[in-house]
Amino acid sequence: MDETIQQIETHIDRTRDELGSHLRELEARVSAATDWREHVRTRPYATLAAAMAGGIVLAKVLNRGNQKRRFTTPETAQSRSSIDARGKAMDLWEDIANALIGVAATGVTAYIGGLVPGFADEMQRAASHRPSR
Repeated sequence: MDETIQQIETHIDRTRDELGSHLRELEARVSAATDWREHVRTRPYATLAAAMAGGIVLAKVLNRGNQKRRFTTPETAQSRSSIDARGKAMDLWEDIANALIGVAATGVTAYIGGLVPGFADEMQRAASHRPSR
């Protein structure tokens, strides 16, 4: 009986130590994953692309209301061809922004998928249940 109690206590102590070790490892991984300075040092181009994509998204969100007013107010003295050229430039800029956002989203998804087991499967499942636009 004494041996059984001792074995159980030893097992509990060993399990407690293992759990503590796993918790410290998880804390270190989370800390490394959220350290933006380390990401900039190790992946400068990806970080630059993500920052650029974020800036583009922010500019699009902030400019959405102004864009319609700028092109449709009667006070604008620009010629029709200038407005057409600006519209084409805005379309090109929007295509570039959407492409950068797509690349950034793919990179972030792949990175998180490397950190969190099963993340890619859950992302696919969530995307399949999303209503089409």
